[in-house]
Amino acid sequence: MTVEIARQALEAINRRMRDRDTAVADLFVPHALLVGSEAGEIASGREAITTLFAGIHSRDYTVCWDLPLLHSGGDTQRVWLFGEGHVVVERAGGSDRLPYRLSAVLVAESDGWRWELFHGSEPRH
Repeated sequence: MTVEIARQALEAINRRMRDRDTAVADLFVPHALLVGSEAGEIASGREAITTLFAGIHSRDYTVCWDLPLLHSGGDTQRVWLFGEGHVVVERAGGSDRLPYRLSAVLVAESDGWRWELFHGSEPRH
């Protein structure tokens, strides 16, 4: 069950990232912490996360995550996840797949699951 919750949350964020949907930050709880894999990608709170995503959406590429290796656990109120795979960077001329790891915490709210912690990294092989 927790893996399915994690996969659905990942699909939702990927969809909004591909669409450059400004409401992507609505997938996060108001007090969420997002730590991306790039220098300076740290945002605390939904307003800061909205600003961070606006900067990402202004770039000439889109970003989403393909994490086939997914571990999770938790209960009916909180789910943790660890995913390993790739960040997919799509440009007009093609796409790049870079190694990526994601650790996260999702919390249950009345209207669905929201990201409380998103911590991404690009491991060096």
